[in-house]
Amino acid sequence: MNNVYSPLKVFHHKDALDALEAGRQAAPFYIRLKPTNMCNHHCSYCTYGSGNTQRKTDNRDNIQHADMIPWTKLQEIIADMGEMGVKAVTLSGGGEPLVYPHILEAIRQIKAHNIELSIITNGQLLEGSTAQELYNARWVRISFDSPVESEYCRLRSVSPRAFQAVCENIRSFAEHKNPGCVLGINFVVGKDNFSHVYHAAKLLSELGVDNVKFAALVDNAPEYHADIKDEVIAQIHRAKHDFESGKFHIFNNYENDWQDKNFTLLPFSTCYTCRMVSVIAADSKLYLCHTRAYDSGAELADLSEQSFKQAWFSEEVIRKLRAVNPHEDCKNFCAYESRNRLIQEYFDVDLSHVNFI
Repeated sequence: MNNVYSPLKVFHHKDALDALEAGRQAAPFYIRLKPTNMCNHHCSYCTYGSGNTQRKTDNRDNIQHADMIPWTKLQEIIADMGEMGVKAVTLSGGGEPLVYPHILEAIRQIKAHNIELSIITNGQLLEGSTAQELYNARWVRISFDSPVESEYCRLRSVSPRAFQAVCENIRSFAEHKNPGCVLGINFVVGKDNFSHVYHAAKLLSELGVDNVKFAALVDNAPEYHADIKDEVIAQIHRAKHDFESGKFHIFNNYENDWQDKNFTLLPFSTCYTCRMVSVIAADSKLYLCHTRAYDSGAELADLSEQSFKQAWFSEEVIRKLRAVNPHEDCKNFCAYESRNRLIQEYFDVDLSHVNFI
């Protein structure tokens, strides 16, 4: 089975790795773009604090939920990405990207620059012309955290109509999307929904999605998952046995990610990924990574004062990127950890023995 989440994908970007090794600032090949912080759901586990939730990660010290990138600025950013040779863009939050008032035109402009497109969405607005425009996206990932209507509505502070709309939108999108577009689900497992992991896999397989990824809720308290992890892991293994097929896959990220990574120092001193991947947030600022978006200590540049292209190749941004020491600077969960470890191992290979594999 092909692994769409593999950290080894980075090694298919040899030009980017060569630029890193040579100390040359190359354009990022992948952008996480957060057009707005506004959201029509208010998830209890939201790390951005939508609805003033208690699980906003401590590092996000300057997030404003009314922020969105001005349309003229976003058009400039998209044009810069096309000129710089950016290969792929994911629209994500912040908030709900489909709430952005110019999202349909933004999608069309990204595609017009031959940039591969993906989106992370709650799915409620994935309908009509917007859904049609995304049928040929590279992938669409929907955040969905309970197969039980009442529980879903409580976790997200939405009405039953929202749950029904999301289920119908998932079913419809799965039916009409192009074969090359992967429809995935991200299911964040916490104490409020852990007992329904198995039934979620069953429902999602019936709705026609291509895959579901079970991931651990990131909490501000240590040992959060200690008393539920065994039951969750057992449910995932049972679901894989009962529901996996050539058309439906289950990614078990939870089993390796339930540990309290928010409370450990990162074991590496160089972040390579942030030099190849960039994050532009709804406050029109450039950040080190999406985990540290809206962290004042991770701000690289303010794009309201300059273009994305000017900022990325500026001496200030290059200096900041090279100065990052995750072991000292990053106190929170690192989404890039496995990639940074692998890249370091790649650079540490003794080339005098490279032919003896």
